[in-house]
Amino acid sequence: MYGPAGTGKSELVRVLAKDMAQELFEVASEDNDGDPVNGEKRLRSYRAAQSFLANRATFILFDEVEDVFNDGNDIWGKKSTAQCRKAWMNQILETNQVPTIWLSNTVYGLDRAFLRRFDMVLELPVPPKSQRERIVRASAGDFLNEATINQLADAEGLTPAVITRAASVVRLVKDKLPPDRLSAAMSHLVSNTMQAQGWGSLQESAIENRPSFYDPRFINTQTDLVALSDRVLKNPRGSLCLYGPSGTGKTAFGRWLADKLGRPLLIKRASDLLGVYLGQTEQNIAASFKEAEDNNAVLLIDEVDSFLQDRRRAQRSWEITQVNEMLTQMENFSGLFIASTNLMNDLDPATLRRFDVKLRFDYLRPEQSKKLLICQCEDLGLIAPNEQQLMAISKLSVLTPGDFSVVRRQARLCGLTSVEEVLAVLKEECALKEDGQKRGIGFL
Repeated sequence: MYGPAGTGKSELVRVLAKDMAQELFEVASEDNDGDPVNGEKRLRSYRAAQSFLANRATFILFDEVEDVFNDGNDIWGKKSTAQCRKAWMNQILETNQVPTIWLSNTVYGLDRAFLRRFDMVLELPVPPKSQRERIVRASAGDFLNEATINQLADAEGLTPAVITRAASVVRLVKDKLPPDRLSAAMSHLVSNTMQAQGWGSLQESAIENRPSFYDPRFINTQTDLVALSDRVLKNPRGSLCLYGPSGTGKTAFGRWLADKLGRPLLIKRASDLLGVYLGQTEQNIAASFKEAEDNNAVLLIDEVDSFLQDRRRAQRSWEITQVNEMLTQMENFSGLFIASTNLMNDLDPATLRRFDVKLRFDYLRPEQSKKLLICQCEDLGLIAPNEQQLMAISKLSVLTPGDFSVVRRQARLCGLTSVEEVLAVLKEECALKEDGQKRGIGFL
């Protein structure tokens, strides 16, 4: 049984043993002095337990099997404990009299010869959003407000262990905090843990997942996005390729479309999918499509050019297998798949035929820039821009909706008190883009 830390593997084993009226014995990971036990000693303890418990109604739990299977060092060529004693390890897996459950956080690096000797291989992934919400309500629903419950449920990498541990800490100090501070305390604890795990803070996730300013009228495409969304509502299956400059609203459109469909949005970026082991990226790609299927979610893969590069320019075999895996998953996916890229010309020609719709998101048209400036000033509580200011913004040829997001963030951090200050920020953003286009990146 494998899956990320905190998904409840050990707890599930205990529940199974109790439900089946079986005793449960765990292979120790420390000795009587509290010192850690290495993989070989744990294996010998396991063999002894198989002999002692052979005639009893018991389970054996072998947790943290990385001590045995992944304690080598691929860089220096050092084999793991299991690999050094492969025949012995195979015999252990094939001849056990007492049912044994082996727990691991990952199967990456685990020899396939060992994997095939397990009678069952089960994955325990991070629960989907609906299940996360149930866990949050069961653990802390009595003192959390609805906004915090939704925020926690939206956190993609949040595991049951993090939820329950944070809830138990808040309960310890519950009587010493005002009721209106309990939700903030829970968010703070969870956010710190998730940030340490590399998921980013809850506040970052909330800002990212809930754009406060989105309107398809301010997206420059040749297709009527509202009409397109109406057609997708009738048949929510297919694949869309959104391409164009950064900041033109591709990802925001995916969120808006998922909201219209009433479905969760699963966003995956290159950093989420690229793996360090050979074949790991392909597994991550397949897992993303499966996760979207399981959650009935719209799947959006950002920076898809990282996985669909032209195979004619491939120099390594894995560059080809990644493209093949992505194409296979796209064909078999029964939901709505959205791919976004800033580098359309880098995509493999064969992949373009797999997309039902290809939409170019371009820089704002002058009339869109004017309307968006008016809405932005109203949103910030500023006076309406005059004709001269509207004329000035219409001359910014590389303006995007993302530039207005920069304005909102600067207004929150620095305070923008006039239309001229807003214009100054927008002009600076455009100047940076134009400067980057004029000056290539290189060495002197």
